[in-house]
Amino acid sequence: MSRTKRRKKRKTLIIVAEIICLIVLSFGIYKIADNRAKQERQKVAEEEAAKQAAIQEEQARQEKQQELGQWYLLLVNPWKAMPDDFEITTVEVENGYVVDERVSDALKEMLADCRAAGYSPQIISTFRTRETQQYLYDHTANKDDTAIPGHSEHECGLAADIIDSDSAGWSDPLIDKQEDMPAQKWLMEHCQDYGFILRYPKDKEDITGIIYEPWHYRYVGKEHAKEIMSKGICLEEYIEQF
Repeated sequence: MSRTKRRKKRKTLIIVAEIICLIVLSFGIYKIADNRAKQERQKVAEEEAAKQAAIQEEQARQEKQQELGQWYLLLVNPWKAMPDDFEITTVEVENGYVVDERVSDALKEMLADCRAAGYSPQIISTFRTRETQQYLYDHTANKDDTAIPGHSEHECGLAADIIDSDSAGWSDPLIDKQEDMPAQKWLMEHCQDYGFILRYPKDKEDITGIIYEPWHYRYVGKEHAKEIMSKGICLEEYIEQF
């Protein structure tokens, strides 16, 4: 091979090598740019996702706060009085006992289904006026077990004391033994299906401020009742989750 041909071949090889280098360099620059673009897109997507999550969280918080203000989640206990502007329209459930008209159908249905199942529930207390609660408080021998006027759920019209009618002849049916009565067992198991909870469960006295009452049922709505009863918590604990 002549010197001229070798020179041309070397030149050609150099040009090819330069072209390959340029291609490799261009590809490397492209990959770097592409990676940066991907990182930017990912960053923007993450920022947008975080923004949307914050918006949704705030919406959920506002919805919870709005729900907390609904009448059926009204909290009344020894430390929190019933609001003076809480309006009640009562209707009779049975035997002269009245409740807030918004819960009457649910209470009637619960009692009817309990009886259809072969049991005998009996209402012994529902809505009380402030005057009635004052009278009970003034004339009770044990004020520790009687709510101060303004602090009784019975004044809200959302609660009912229900016993098994077979215990009506006891000297005092409002005792822990009430939990063993057939009608009471049915009510404890099914009350949440009608929007009611056992308001003062066992071992929650320090939280509710009220002794265990296996006869006192309170309306909170089906969704809330099912969660409260399934978790075995009291209304105070449930509201605290908001």
